[in-house]
Amino acid sequence: MESGHYEFSSSQNGLIKDLADKMRFVSFFLIGLGVLATIEGVAALTKDGFGNIVYGTIQIIIGLWTQKAAFSFQRIVDTQGNDIENLMGALGEMRKLYTLQYWLYIIALFFVAIALVVGIFLGIASVSR
Repeated sequence: MESGHYEFSSSQNGLIKDLADKMRFVSFFLIGLGVLATIEGVAALTKDGFGNIVYGTIQIIIGLWTQKAAFSFQRIVDTQGNDIENLMGALGEMRKLYTLQYWLYIIALFFVAIALVVGIFLGIASVSR
């Protein structure tokens, strides 16, 4: 079966378009949130603003990748003759987005575990005094 010649139906295209529209809105929101957090981080650089800069940068990257995935989904609706190829491209963009989030959560869990161990150790150390 040739993958390049399948066309989604109009109802399927409607579903894909709705997804692309919502992803585009979320991407603009994330980019805006990231820009504001980065600006706040730069303004408060002397008061632990570095965390906001990192957070803002991550939000901007996630927003840009969400926007790119939304554009890829929109191409399914806007073009003819390449629905499967465009779908695979869109899924590839979503995979990048979720891979980034996956690793960010793994790293966050690692630091939470370290904080818990240190907190428990310090709690035990302060009780034994």
